[in-house]
Amino acid sequence: MRKTLVRPLLALATLGALAGCSSVESLLPHSDPGTQQLMQGANPRPVAQVSGNPAEKQVALPVVSADINCPEIDIAEGGSAYRVGGAENSSVRYQFNISETARECDPAGPGQAAIKIGVAGNLVIGPAGSPGAYSVPLRIAVTEDATKKQVYSKTYKIEATADATSSGQFRIVADPIVVPMPTLQLINVYSISVGFEGGGAAAPRAHRRKAAG
Repeated sequence: MRKTLVRPLLALATLGALAGCSSVESLLPHSDPGTQQLMQGANPRPVAQVSGNPAEKQVALPVVSADINCPEIDIAEGGSAYRVGGAENSSVRYQFNISETARECDPAGPGQAAIKIGVAGNLVIGPAGSPGAYSVPLRIAVTEDATKKQVYSKTYKIEATADATSSGQFRIVADPIVVPMPTLQLINVYSISVGFEGGGAAAPRAHRRKAAG
């Protein structure tokens, strides 16, 4: 499991320091051994097994999660924060921030992979706001790079509660997204994007590194 830290986009200086966000790693526990063994028949890769008999053929060992180079997560342009209120800090009612993302790729059948995506962050109350529970839309999408076709897109309702002095936390894990796995280098096949919808807070889009070869 790999995770990505997201730098805060908007600093609400008048609100003081934000509370730290819990790690998303706990949201994406690796499959238990029993489940892993059931899934190991997916898309086997040829690996030579040492044998004393030269006439014996190479044995293909099954793919495991560690073999798959999972796509990185991009934060959608303008999607790292959802701010309600005016442009000045004094007019902000509340703001949601993405602080951490995580993804995990597991074999999910012959020639298929299941992508798990987790997002965590916080809610802070601004000077013009009041403590309470708030919700915002968060979209998670997976796009096939070659065709630019979205193979998955879903908007989730994110909820959090905060008071005037401390931030509220949120975290979500999307349902496993099953995609074709033509190669173990899924980083070269798909793009993952997460971000708030309609938040009005701009941020430069992150650029992924493609795997060599």
